[in-house]
Amino acid sequence: MKNINYQQIYEDELSENLKDSLEWSSRFFELSNQHRIVIEELIDIGYRQALEEALDPEILEATRDLSVEMADQLYNFANMMSSHLTDQNKGDDD
Repeated sequence: MKNINYQQIYEDELSENLKDSLEWSSRFFELSNQHRIVIEELIDIGYRQALEEALDPEILEATRDLSVEMADQLYNFANMMSSHLTDQNKGDDD
């Protein structure tokens, strides 16, 4: 698993209002061990879930199909531009 900076996430991303309402310290290392474990587990769960969703085979297949379609469209566009420029150059030679 990626090296996660729990302190940064807790201190920078978690709202001060939530920390105040839970009566938790605004500093990660001032939390009790149990509270740090809760924060770390929640972050780990969110990280794993995000990875699982991002690597979902159906989503990857759809992304692959879209990439192939985009590549085809770009190839056709490049050919069209090349043909146009060739025609334009022939007109300049006349």
